[in-house]
Amino acid sequence: MLYLTFSYGVFPWISLLLATTFALYGLLKKTVNVSAISGLTIETLLITPVALIYLWIIPSGSFTFTPFITVTNLFLIGAGIATAVPLLLFSSGAKQIPLAMVGFLQYITPTMMLVIGVFFYKEPFSQAHLVTFAFIWTALFIYMASIYKNSQRRLRTH
Repeated sequence: MLYLTFSYGVFPWISLLLATTFALYGLLKKTVNVSAISGLTIETLLITPVALIYLWIIPSGSFTFTPFITVTNLFLIGAGIATAVPLLLFSSGAKQIPLAMVGFLQYITPTMMLVIGVFFYKEPFSQAHLVTFAFIWTALFIYMASIYKNSQRRLRTH
């Protein structure tokens, strides 16, 4: 991150804020003793007022509640399912694996989005981005290797 910060001369406060919130979310999922369904219900209840305010504020005509089964409504239902299922699986899985692995797994989605952005949508990807990306993944592999080595050492001593 420091390399990219100095290369561009801009502090990446949004990136750090996102990383912090993802880390806190993973920690919360790991430590709170609530079932996956209950946790997702609580999360949904917390975000629903924000979503309703947004729907109420956007310009008239850009969103409507129609009683008919339309392609748009089917896509919205599908998007809800496509969002809820991974969240439920993450909630239940986060409780069964070490916190270090939860943190590591949270790098996969942003990496997939980066690959899609660069290769499919032709987003700019400079040498500074490449160096930073390589540093981040190198650090992740070193960290995970140390976790693995320590766990192997503990297994041999027991």
